[in-house]
Amino acid sequence: MNFKIEFKTSKEYYEEAYDEMISTYKLKKWEPFFATLLVVFGIVIYFIINNEKLKFLPFIFILFGFYELIKFYNEKKKWINARLKSKVVGENIKIEFYDDYLIHFGPFSNGQIIWNGLKNIQETSKGVILKFDVGTSLYLSKTIFKNRNEINFILSKKQNSL
Repeated sequence: MNFKIEFKTSKEYYEEAYDEMISTYKLKKWEPFFATLLVVFGIVIYFIINNEKLKFLPFIFILFGFYELIKFYNEKKKWINARLKSKVVGENIKIEFYDDYLIHFGPFSNGQIIWNGLKNIQETSKGVILKFDVGTSLYLSKTIFKNRNEINFILSKKQNSL
């Protein structure tokens, strides 16, 4: 099966890409939950501890929890802003998919990647993530595909070549 897709990067694209990529990380998506637990744990300990010398201990948990929450949400803003400052925003990206490889056409580079060059292919609720062996990832929203067969073709390459 051979087909082509084309999309334009935007703030909305990067926001969706970040959320979908985070959803594939086992521990990262739980960071806000654990940070909130630290805050709650600190508050509970504050009311349980009777020793005046240990009254500082709950504040350590509370502060660390708030720090982790702020860090988690700032990472997203930082990641998105870095992409928005790049010269790729608003540019068309084209990808052609073939049985043995894919070809990408971007504003600054073109290239061919064989399926074995991918470290992983993951489907998320809103798209597909191609993780390259060099440590980079490409998010493809399901809205840019013509039909489910195109997505299934890409996902089949995970079983055949990874």
